[in-house]
Amino acid sequence: MTDSTIKQIATVFPVNADALKPDPRFHRRRSIVKEFSLNTSTHGIPGIARSESIPNRIFWTISLLCFTGIMIYFISETIRAYFAYPTQTSVLTKTERSQSFPAVSICNYSPVRMDTFIQPFIDFTNSRNLTNTTDTDTITLSQANYIRDYFQYLFNTNQSVQNVLFPLETMLMSCTYNNLYCNASNFIPFTSSAYGRCYTFNAKMKNQDDSVRKTTDNGEMGKLKLKLYTHSHQYVPYISDGLF
Repeated sequence: MTDSTIKQIATVFPVNADALKPDPRFHRRRSIVKEFSLNTSTHGIPGIARSESIPNRIFWTISLLCFTGIMIYFISETIRAYFAYPTQTSVLTKTERSQSFPAVSICNYSPVRMDTFIQPFIDFTNSRNLTNTTDTDTITLSQANYIRDYFQYLFNTNQSVQNVLFPLETMLMSCTYNNLYCNASNFIPFTSSAYGRCYTFNAKMKNQDDSVRKTTDNGEMGKLKLKLYTHSHQYVPYISDGLF
């Protein structure tokens, strides 16, 4: 409504001309809402704001409400499915009649045997004035502190330590695998710094894929039975846990 029209109305009717003018605050709020509706990235709202006819505005309003309801439905279903914590387990059973038998390693609890170790060791400690004894039946705690030095000396002078270790031939009393007899030649020896001489049954050899035994050898189910003599009377004190 223009200012001239407002003045004409005011001359005919006894009203204040300023009262007929639109409220500028209301106009400002409307313009802000319309500007937001035209520039928002939400689909549907700009269509409502741009509509110049009531049917067109009704169409956009109904479309916005319908798709908003669909969105809310799928979001709520997704949230419900998440808090339901559904799980899916897939189990596949595969039967293999023939499998590789595992490698089995054995070591004596004491790395060193007393009968072949004690005399060379005493000669070593006496020659360096570390001890002064001829007793070959026992080892004291003070003597045991030099065992590491003795083996370091053997390694530095390229001397063999095999004679002070436990050979498998003296420990293995009987051996059967799948009801077939086996012996020390079926074991691969190796030296461990903690356990001395160890032996592995069914060790895979380099470039020999057929060296590994199968669990169905000789029609059995893969059983290794060993009977071992530990030589506990030949254990050297203080070099294994619990040996004093």
